Amino acid sequence: MKFLCLTIIGLVGCVALATAAHAADHQYVGSSQCEDCHGRKEALTIIGPNGQKSNPMEIWKQDPHRKAFDALESDWGKQAARKVGLADGQADGAMCLTCHTTGAGSDSAPDPTEGVSCEACHGAASDWVKKNVHGEIGNDPAKMAAAVAAGMLDLRKMAVRQSNCENCHVIKRPCYRPSEQPFSVHLDRKFKHWQDNIPVL
Repeated sequence: MKFLCLTIIGLVGCVALATAAHAADHQYVGSSQCEDCHGRKEALTIIGPNGQKSNPMEIWKQDPHRKAFDALESDWGKQAARKVGLADGQADGAMCLTCHTTGAGSDSAPDPTEGVSCEACHGAASDWVKKNVHGEIGNDPAKMAAAVAAGMLDLRKMAVRQSNCENCHVIKRPCYRPSEQPFSVHLDRKFKHWQDNIPVL
């Protein structure tokens, strides 16, 4: 899903449509359910990008995406909100929440203070969060297809990953910094929490 947005208002319309289309049939559960299995203790069984045991939740907690909601209160966040006539980018219904939180506008949206959390990347999880749906995929294409049908995004495919990220990481947005580099999915190593040797299914 790729969008070309020429104006700030166009961008907001595109992002909202992408989010609604993806989450229409699935509910959000919030990062606490992810932490039940991917937290400090349980994550010891997960091998990360450096070949060592990994803790995906700790990596996310240190990532700027975790602080995306808080960033709206920064000087730059307030300046960006003013560009589009908003007094408060964190207010309910503010267009900024579409990219700075997970599931904005959804009845099941997680607490916005979670920022951009697990389900923003992996998909609204109500139907795939169970371990027997996504935790046993391994290298089985049929299990991956079943998880995707349940709302999980197949991030093993770079085109899927890039398309999902580009729902927000585009140049035409009020909070785009002059010093910011155009988005490239290949720069995602900075918040990486997966193995290099996972095959695309």
